[in-house]
Amino acid sequence: MTDVLSPRALLIRSREDAAREMLKIGVCQGGIDAMEGKARTLVIKVAGATVPAAHVLKQQMLSLGGDAAVAKDVITHAVDSTDVLIMGTPRQMRELTRKLSWQPFGLPELGERIVELLDTLDGPGGSVLRAGRYTLDLGERVHIMGIINTTPDSFSDGGDYLTPTAAVERALAMIEEGADIIDIGGQSSRPGSEPVTEDEELRRVMPVIERLVDEWDGPLSIDTCRARVADEALKTGASIVNDITAFTAEPRIGRVAADAGAAAVLMHMQGTPLAMQENPSYGDLMGEVAFFLEAAIERATSAGVGDDQIAVDPGIGFGKTTEHNLAILKRLPELAVLGKPILVGPSRKSFIGNVLDLPVGERLEGTLATAAYAVAQGARIIRVHDVRPTARAVRIVEACISSSA
Repeated sequence: MTDVLSPRALLIRSREDAAREMLKIGVCQGGIDAMEGKARTLVIKVAGATVPAAHVLKQQMLSLGGDAAVAKDVITHAVDSTDVLIMGTPRQMRELTRKLSWQPFGLPELGERIVELLDTLDGPGGSVLRAGRYTLDLGERVHIMGIINTTPDSFSDGGDYLTPTAAVERALAMIEEGADIIDIGGQSSRPGSEPVTEDEELRRVMPVIERLVDEWDGPLSIDTCRARVADEALKTGASIVNDITAFTAEPRIGRVAADAGAAAVLMHMQGTPLAMQENPSYGDLMGEVAFFLEAAIERATSAGVGDDQIAVDPGIGFGKTTEHNLAILKRLPELAVLGKPILVGPSRKSFIGNVLDLPVGERLEGTLATAAYAVAQGARIIRVHDVRPTARAVRIVEACISSSA
């Protein structure tokens, strides 16, 4: 029971958002009409509560002036369990946790998790990322990650940097333009792409890393899901492993990163690049993304990666429709519960082209708008091809957010 009751904060910005979330868990229309206005404060979702636990949560929140939405069949005991939407102010939520401390049904443990969640939402949410000998202060400012693809078939810049000289020159230009991190990849992850051999991936990325280490004293990221490639890159001087499979393709990569003291970027992806865009679908988009990333964090820490060495990426464009991508950006603050820096990579993605009806080469303005919005929503690392304009846009957003006038 205690393993099931895991709270997750939801972003509720309108009565429509509240009604949609209540409909998902089986609340009747009358209940939706009565409660949707109460869901404009803070909403915490608890999955799989037993019927007795749901009754207690409902009663206790009502006594505090809040409310809790449960499935309509709870009152008749026609179901054994239900998801619960707890609605109230942060103060009411904390008072609820005090009341849960003497309740049965696994509720004391749930109360402890809610306290942890509230503390995370109140705190900086992963403001530092330690990567080898570098410590990135993401609380001070958003960091820009410049993309170098040494591939012939990447969707945007494939073929542009096939030689080490071209790749290094572009990386140094990105650094001059304001890049804080350079992310080097030798394997395309565009929709429909197939993997190259491990040796070919190494042949593409290692000369670039070797030369950049001599040219620049800053964090290099290796974009790979292969343990051997990560190992060679880290031994040469890279300090971040950016794995689009979140350590699932080759679990040994977690230990490789840990042994090197490297940071890890863990991304959500539904399926594989070969087929991920054929028909992506979700029952609970943000719930599934958050659950996947929570499990990925556990994999990484179990392998020895430090708590302050992990960033998460919701995987814009990886097994998502245009509507999925837009919804993730809108609800990005819900991932703050993970307590890790959030990386967003919107650069020139197809959802921008779909919204604006533009080809890859004309998506700069859409990328800048998306990057700015992501920062306003809590992203701390933005991964892009166009560094200079993105860095300028991000600095303006930060100035607006921090203004105290």
